[in-house]
Amino acid sequence: MTLFRKSRSKGDLQQEFQTTVRFLDDSEPIQLPFTKETLGQYVLDKVCDSLNLVEKDYFGLRYVDAEKQRHWLDPTKTVYKQLKGVSPCVLCFRVKFYPADPMKLHEEITRYYLFLQLRRDLHHGRLLCSPQDANLLAAYIIQSEVGDYDPQDHHPNYVTEFKMLPSQNQQQEQQIHEIHKTLVGQVPAEAEANFLKKASSLDTYGVDPHKVKDQKGNQMYLGVTHQGIMTFHGSRRTQIYKWSQIKKLAFEGKTFIAHVNINEKHQPIGYKCLTVAACKYLWRCAVEQQFFFTLQNSFNTPKVRSGGSLFSRGSKFRFSGRCQNEAYIASEDIKRKEPEFQRTCSLPNFARKSDSRLHARNSANLSISEDKGGRGYKENAVDVPRSAVSTESPKVQVPKLGEDVIVAEEMTQVRAGTAYAAAPDMSKQNGGIPIIVTGPSADISREDTSLPYDPEETVYEQDDDDKIAKSLEEQVMDLEKEFQEMQDKNHVESGIQGRNNPSVESSNSQSVSRAAKKGGCSCGKIVAYTFFSLFLTLTVSACVVMFSDIDHPIMNEARNQLSFLEPTRDFLRHQLDNLLSKLKK
Repeated sequence: MTLFRKSRSKGDLQQEFQTTVRFLDDSEPIQLPFTKETLGQYVLDKVCDSLNLVEKDYFGLRYVDAEKQRHWLDPTKTVYKQLKGVSPCVLCFRVKFYPADPMKLHEEITRYYLFLQLRRDLHHGRLLCSPQDANLLAAYIIQSEVGDYDPQDHHPNYVTEFKMLPSQNQQQEQQIHEIHKTLVGQVPAEAEANFLKKASSLDTYGVDPHKVKDQKGNQMYLGVTHQGIMTFHGSRRTQIYKWSQIKKLAFEGKTFIAHVNINEKHQPIGYKCLTVAACKYLWRCAVEQQFFFTLQNSFNTPKVRSGGSLFSRGSKFRFSGRCQNEAYIASEDIKRKEPEFQRTCSLPNFARKSDSRLHARNSANLSISEDKGGRGYKENAVDVPRSAVSTESPKVQVPKLGEDVIVAEEMTQVRAGTAYAAAPDMSKQNGGIPIIVTGPSADISREDTSLPYDPEETVYEQDDDDKIAKSLEEQVMDLEKEFQEMQDKNHVESGIQGRNNPSVESSNSQSVSRAAKKGGCSCGKIVAYTFFSLFLTLTVSACVVMFSDIDHPIMNEARNQLSFLEPTRDFLRHQLDNLLSKLKK
């Protein structure tokens, strides 16, 4: 598939670019065309239409720039402007706003894509929880994919083939197997609903961690959710600032600042981010999440600005789209019949191996189609860190890295008894920054789950055709190269015609000359010429005002305004008189 198409309009080449869109189930990516005027909302609508999603307010498209900084595609800005400099030109369909109550989502297809997102979060350690909770969630995943446990269909090590946890070990797999045996009778939709209910009750539900440092330079993480802003130190949640406490969000350079009310006292709390871009991204995410979950309606949402300085206007942001309250109301008005969709299986070979009667029994009560042989989960696109891949089973191939897999240092491993601790006393403050209580050191063993949290480095897997999506700059270069080839070809053809018809040659040479003159001046030169002309005009005007003896109210007022130039005028007059006197001699 070509990365661009061309069309002719009034003799000019109209550019149309394409971006690759990846999905939550790692199915076949799609190519979406866009032009320089295409807004981000148009692309998001196209993606949701391809998935048959109506409740689209909770989803977004994310990309990673050349500096490995993540961004959400802004629906109100052009795609071209946002993806310029992004290589490869890839957008990833992800959940942007995790609903406070997943069961309030009206359609099952919407809940299914939320389930896929949370499955990824559990896989990467973003859905941080105790080993017991992780094992239960993993058992729900297996129940959804393969149905009831049957010793005739499931060999002793079948759980090993499913990579669901950041660091999966044999003891965990045995516990997952025992839990799976107790879930008999749960159809996929029911297992996924139980998964959502359990996941939404966890402290780290919907947390997209941002790496920061406190005032003492201690590394920690900030998570922004429907509840507010949370702080994590190591693998423990240490504090939460609810949206009702947060009065203002701002950033200055690399410092993210939350103005909160603590014990009826206003207090700014700051955290240092790794880069200015990371701080700006954190600020935008926090503001957008706060508006989405706290506004009753999105009419006349305020425009917020922050990050300004003497040499910078800062960054401004205005919330677009519907808030959660409006999304809930809109969901109640959905009248269409529940759409049919195909669930995907992370191990297609495993699914085909199972007895067909098993799947018929598990799908008997479903109102949706469950064809696991359809749009299947590609094993070579599973989003999993290399260190987390187990090669003990010969049936499992090492997958390629996915969109949001990040090679990062692992957080402290903890047992279930010390996985979470109570929030520290808010009276213990140091310069406005909460003192993080780390507690006693935990006993680290192989039985515990390692918890990699924030991704740091994004690596893209190759497409099935072994071609990496090109960036916009590469597409522009290809277009310019093709356009140049077309010009050379037309020039040769016009040269041949010109020898037969001199008037044609003259017309073509004049057109080329005009084109060269038109394109010969760069944007930088235009700006320089503009400033020089403006400076020259102002200088001449000032000289006319200061050296003329015209008696007019406007000229007199202008002289009063330019009175600070009188010493310069007197000096120039003195030098001019000296020069004239020398010339007379």
